[in-house]
Amino acid sequence: MVANPPKSIAITTESDRRLWMPEQVLFTPAALDEDWGQQILARVESLGLLIQKLKQNRITGLRGETERETYATSKRTLAVVTAPGSQFKLTPIPPSADWQFHLAQGCPAHCQYCYLAGSLQGPPVIRAYANLPQILDNLKNYEDSEKSTSYEVSCYTDPLGIEHLTGSLAECIRYFGTREKANLRWVTKFDNVDNLLSLPHNGNTRCRFSIY
Repeated sequence: MVANPPKSIAITTESDRRLWMPEQVLFTPAALDEDWGQQILARVESLGLLIQKLKQNRITGLRGETERETYATSKRTLAVVTAPGSQFKLTPIPPSADWQFHLAQGCPAHCQYCYLAGSLQGPPVIRAYANLPQILDNLKNYEDSEKSTSYEVSCYTDPLGIEHLTGSLAECIRYFGTREKANLRWVTKFDNVDNLLSLPHNGNTRCRFSIY
């Protein structure tokens, strides 16, 4: 099912003009079964973006006749999927943090030095995870009862680059604001932080900005 987008999207501020707006947003059936997936759907519907509800839990049809075409199509696509079971087995990532977890994979930016092109398999579509509550609930299994445990959430994505579409970073910040011995770290190249500043982070979130 495809929704017809309006001819234009209202842009009100200079910061808004830098927000990434995908040309299409794909939802897998599994993602639509998740409450968080429905929240993302409501967000992108409110922006009038082109939405396609897939019949299967696989992302296909993004490859073009050349690598350049595949790259261009993928970079203009947001796919809302569910994180696979392997994402629930965290890996350490010193010195950035004790553990890494993911709320998405892929990034809308086009930085020439980015390591994601060689780290992620397949077309570089941006995948956002719809089962975020389960991802966050899994984190407590890795907390150290004796000292504070740090988590990095920007290894495979720029979470702020897609925040206006998902709301997932804000939910992460709220979650860590409730933890006594856990903190969140993330890095970004974007600047649309206004909606995050008033969140109840309780000093448990740190952000790093990469400037180029």
